[in-house]
Amino acid sequence: MDESMNSVHSISAMDISPACSPKSALSPIPSNHLILNAFQQQQELLSNMLFSAPSRQDFSISNKNPISEEHELNSNSMCLFSTVLSDNHGQAFPDDTTCIRQRTVTKVESVPTVVDSMPTAKTCGSKSPRQGFSKLLLSIPLLICFIYLTVQYFNTPLIVLPRASSWQNASEYLTQNLIGQDQGLREFKDAMDKHKNFSIVLIEGPTGTGKTYLASSLGKFVSTTLLSANTLLGLPKHHWIESDRLATYLLSYLSPASFQYLIIDDLDLLMTDETYCQTLATALHSINDEKNLFILLLKTTTTNKFCSDTFNSILTKSIQFHMLQREHIRTCIQNEARTQNVQPPLNNQQIDKILSSLKYTHQEGLSYGVTGCKRIPSLVMLATKKNENW
Repeated sequence: MDESMNSVHSISAMDISPACSPKSALSPIPSNHLILNAFQQQQELLSNMLFSAPSRQDFSISNKNPISEEHELNSNSMCLFSTVLSDNHGQAFPDDTTCIRQRTVTKVESVPTVVDSMPTAKTCGSKSPRQGFSKLLLSIPLLICFIYLTVQYFNTPLIVLPRASSWQNASEYLTQNLIGQDQGLREFKDAMDKHKNFSIVLIEGPTGTGKTYLASSLGKFVSTTLLSANTLLGLPKHHWIESDRLATYLLSYLSPASFQYLIIDDLDLLMTDETYCQTLATALHSINDEKNLFILLLKTTTTNKFCSDTFNSILTKSIQFHMLQREHIRTCIQNEARTQNVQPPLNNQQIDKILSSLKYTHQEGLSYGVTGCKRIPSLVMLATKKNENW
């Protein structure tokens, strides 16, 4: 009976520990029910660990290899089983642990696990397509703004400042063609050089001294709005009661150019009434923040003291044009004949005849024309027609 039990115990030990050597497997095992119960518990524990369903903890993010971790658990269980045998037998199994681990690793590597089928986690350095698409959407408005600003920069007209080429051309033209006003022209150029954003300049002088000619010459090179005092006098009365209405009316005449002239000719016609003087002065001064504007006021005769003081308070500069001498008027006739392309050119006799038809005033032994060059264009045209008839 004892021998049969010993054989059973030997077979059970070999079945449970197949990795052991035959020499160690044939070692006698004491017949003890506690040892059998330990075998069964260890077998159940080993089966549960090998064939149980994976839990959530098995998929926790870590840097460990899931196969090596499972192999470690199984190796620990086998070593525990071998330890129980050695404690009960009083003998050690030096080769059992190594054998069990080698065979366990071979078995686990051949069986695919759930962890192997799981996708690998992405590294922190990788970028998802959604993040790249979001950055692309954010960059589109910035690109649109850049394109808009670039187009606006190249399409915006250049500001015609006093030192710009247009003003330089106008300055050269006036130097060659504005006769007898060298001092007044220097003062006007100085006012233009000092202009920043808003200026009001008054040019006062007798008829025919070149005030209107200067205004029309500026219009050939720079954006210019020329208004006559007769046009302003035709406005309804409420424009002269409220300066804001008059300022709005003046702004309506201005062009969208960055820099321009606003010229009001024959200002002395408006300066006969103190109400007109006050309203116009207030309206002109109120539009100083609207545009880069140079206001040029042209006046022929002197006005009453109230109007003079009212306008002097808003003026940037006041320029005086003087009467033209006889020799200046001769130069005007020659220039006008070239402008009208008179053929054949006027001779000295014809020019003297035109000069003799004008009225003069004498001051300090010099003759000054009363009307200056005002009538010269019409007189040259009349002389040309007479030559054709002759």
